Amino acid sequence: MLKSKSAKITDLYIGERFDVAAAALFQELSRKKIKSIIDAGGAYINKKRISIAKTQLKSGDKIELFWEEIQKKQENSTEKEYSIKNTLGTSITQKTFIFENENFFVIDKPAGIASQSTLSSSKDTIFYALNAYDAKKYKIENMFLVHRLDKDTSGLMIIAKNKDAQKKFEDLFKEKNIEKTYDALVFFTPKKVDGKINFPIAKDSSRKNCYFAVTNPNSKIKDIKQAETFYNVEKVFGKNEVSLIQCKPKTGRTHQIRVHLSALGCPLLGDKTYSQNIHGHRYLQLALRHMLHASHLKFTLDGENFEFNATIPDDFRRIIKIVESIQ
Repeated sequence: MLKSKSAKITDLYIGERFDVAAAALFQELSRKKIKSIIDAGGAYINKKRISIAKTQLKSGDKIELFWEEIQKKQENSTEKEYSIKNTLGTSITQKTFIFENENFFVIDKPAGIASQSTLSSSKDTIFYALNAYDAKKYKIENMFLVHRLDKDTSGLMIIAKNKDAQKKFEDLFKEKNIEKTYDALVFFTPKKVDGKINFPIAKDSSRKNCYFAVTNPNSKIKDIKQAETFYNVEKVFGKNEVSLIQCKPKTGRTHQIRVHLSALGCPLLGDKTYSQNIHGHRYLQLALRHMLHASHLKFTLDGENFEFNATIPDDFRRIIKIVESIQ
């Protein structure tokens, strides 16, 4: 459960440390708890995230704390949890699992864990996290990747339970017969409230594992890949400072939504790779990861229709709550 506290600093706390003043104002929170909230990115002064507990306060400052209150398990509870080793505090729980049958299962992948192995880490993946959660049920050799989500993208992910199902899903994705929808929190607001972004995408040779949108139709760049993303603006916050956008990619290029939104002038909050041109924005440090969430999947497999939804995660709700409070 997402919880929050806020207060306005009076003359009594001028020059005081943030953690000391917060502990005095919110007496149910210990300084240790407040320090953990600061470390998790949930502490703000005048809507700007702080990372140092001893930050001094001024008269009139508004301080805010946002944190996730984890309900204590009952003594006889059999509920399991596997904490993922990252800075986001995410974990695998019973709520991670959306659907399962004999051929595949669907999860709500937490942010902060990769879909597949990388050169630097062979075990920091969703398969190993699922296996750590329940080694008997989720054996590494019985899980087959059919599509990928970026490490810091949360949301719906399909995992096949056998090679036949894997092949069927690969064909569905290849033939564009799976409808995908993503929620995105972005800087600014597009000029049009809805539209199609169809810039081709090419690999950026100057930056490792990065891509860029080819916006010049007469470009001579080689090895470009066609890409198409439909979008519509769901909500605008403040003075067009932040927007919630729904995206429906029709192709599945690496980093496609992130690259396309950046080319539109509205990169994802928290996207350090594709928001390099954003300077001086008061919410530049608001997000701990790029704010993209796979919220909807729809497809037909073996004559049966499937449709799945995943609500936005807690960090989305925390940021929306902050930007909604803008005066």
